[in-house]
Amino acid sequence: MNKKRFLFFVVHPSKYHVFRHTINILKSKGHQVDILITSKDVLEELIKNEGWEYKNIFPEGRKIAGIPTYLSSGINLLRTIFRLYKYTRKKKYDLFITDDLLVYIGKLKSVPTIVFTDDDLYVTRLFSIVLSMATHILSPDITNIEKYTNKKISFPGYKELAYLHPNVFTPNSDIIKHININLKPFFIIRLVSLSAYHDVGKKGLSNIQVKKLIKVLEAYGNVFISAERNLPNEFEKYRLHIKTSDISHYLYFAKLFIGDSQTMTSEAAVLGTPSFRCNDFVGKISVMEEKEYKYGLTYNYPPDRFEDMLEKINQLLNQKNLEAEFVQKRNKMLNEKINLSLFMIWLFENYQKIDFSKKIDFKKFIN
Repeated sequence: MNKKRFLFFVVHPSKYHVFRHTINILKSKGHQVDILITSKDVLEELIKNEGWEYKNIFPEGRKIAGIPTYLSSGINLLRTIFRLYKYTRKKKYDLFITDDLLVYIGKLKSVPTIVFTDDDLYVTRLFSIVLSMATHILSPDITNIEKYTNKKISFPGYKELAYLHPNVFTPNSDIIKHININLKPFFIIRLVSLSAYHDVGKKGLSNIQVKKLIKVLEAYGNVFISAERNLPNEFEKYRLHIKTSDISHYLYFAKLFIGDSQTMTSEAAVLGTPSFRCNDFVGKISVMEEKEYKYGLTYNYPPDRFEDMLEKINQLLNQKNLEAEFVQKRNKMLNEKINLSLFMIWLFENYQKIDFSKKIDFKKFIN
């Protein structure tokens, strides 16, 4: 196979996880893989730990303090496109892969661009500025991208199965002994800031609700809080101090997961850990709805139904054979979903010769 030239523009830690295995395999096959990032949460730390060469085109970050979110987004659109153009001006590529504004450079340079998303357009309406310029959109079959469906490369799966599929991820109980020497039952609460442009006006778990959760959970095991937002002093003793790259092992071995994060709730669900999500996006995200109603791997409640969630948590905590039940649920899901990394490697390597008018046979990617 001819060696290809790929450019990945990664702007969020979640997409680092989605593309990590794929990038490593493409590199091992001798393809040229260039990586651009922005400063966002722990993204650069993760990239450095992976040992990749990369270019951070926004080392200062893209947030602009002191102005409204929407105005900041408009300014950053122009700044990002300029910096991307400056980087790619004298370079040639076969394919761009991103979930951001690299699509505009793709149009300018006539380079096909694949955009990855698992968000319904209804939830992230402003994302149209990216989807409209994409050559193709790689997205779970359950995701509704409305008028851009004609560009969609649908796959039966979830983004988390790019890095948490059992053929890619092996849970290691030795890792969690760092905080849990005797492997006692433990729970993880995840609290995010809900500060992205599509999060404006949305709510998650309040500190009062978190306090109630802790009181219930402590009767059954240890409680750890993974927090993106500031915590009150009374919660600091619960803060989870671990390597960012180890969180999947903790999610796998946790008895329950509760949070207001879409991504981590979804990760816990595909790992077979009973998970609870509490935020204003409940009922609006197709992949989360499927995990709840088709596979029974997660439970989702808006903040005003917190007491109902607490009742369900109590029910599960007193249920016998809970772990075995969720192993069965997870296995059912895995038997119907693909190893996403395996599929992406095939897709990116063969992109130019694939006839997208024909149905893709996904059976070879389910293993």
